[in-house]
Amino acid sequence: MLDLKLETFLVLCETRNYTQTASVLNITQPAVSQHIKHLENHYQAKLLYYDEKRRLHLTEHGRLLRAFAQTVRSDSQQIADRLKADPKEPEEIKIGTITTTGESLVPHMVAEYLKRFPNKKVSMYLGEADALLTQLQSGRIHFCITDIYCPPDEYESVELFESETICVCSPQHPLAGKTVQFKELNRYRLVFRENDTYSHRNLMEILHAHNQDINTFRSYVEIGTINAVKKLIMEDIGISFIYRFVVQDDIDAGRLSQIHIHNFSSYHLFNFAWMKNSFFAPSSRQFLTVCQENMDHLKGGVSPVRQTAEGPEQGSAAKEAFR
Repeated sequence: MLDLKLETFLVLCETRNYTQTASVLNITQPAVSQHIKHLENHYQAKLLYYDEKRRLHLTEHGRLLRAFAQTVRSDSQQIADRLKADPKEPEEIKIGTITTTGESLVPHMVAEYLKRFPNKKVSMYLGEADALLTQLQSGRIHFCITDIYCPPDEYESVELFESETICVCSPQHPLAGKTVQFKELNRYRLVFRENDTYSHRNLMEILHAHNQDINTFRSYVEIGTINAVKKLIMEDIGISFIYRFVVQDDIDAGRLSQIHIHNFSSYHLFNFAWMKNSFFAPSSRQFLTVCQENMDHLKGGVSPVRQTAEGPEQGSAAKEAFR
């Protein structure tokens, strides 16, 4: 159980507002101030400061304490779960992953892990990238596989693999297998995941980089899951931008086709992350090792990131793309 003063500090780090923090914790605003003052006196360090516009910021010491408190909160939840369980019960690991990997790659990783450790229990949670980091901080999951940046002062992370984003369509589509200019896509319907997902934000970055927007296309369909997107594309409803590993099997089987675009290249790194300095890091590293040892056996569309004496080394496909 996290100390109330540290919990107050963490909530204040999120809200950056004393009044909102008091409301979230159902305490008074003076109590919030007293908790922060107690921490600063205890650690003999300034934790927060206001800028000239009265916006609240963390000091370097404040960021360090936040990272410590986040790990303590996460580990506290994990140890509480362990102590509640029967000692004879097998250890449970709780994995978090974004939907695209959770519906494709991660089940293969779980299968390999359970072949090696058959007495383990596994729970897997699918969610948006931002939400996964929040779940890590709360201790609801032990580690996650995600495609967003994980700040090194808060998380331990390892670059696991890299994947390309490609444009796909039905094999019956007029552009199937062709090489076109980006603007030629505007004549067709764009299919993508709903607005509040990281996948949507990734799409918008791609479009904006080419001076495009969803409204420059003939029309669009916004839908909830990546599998729903794929099914619409297979029905020749439109085109979509999707990670290659999600659709490689469908391309190989002739259910989907790639549209090649002049001067277009988009790659994303996928990270394996857990809380920094966590007491439970060995369990996370155990699953990570299984993932790394089996990356070459997973479906196409991923380029493993290998650790070398000089640092991470990208797979040959990724290196070719950046030459």
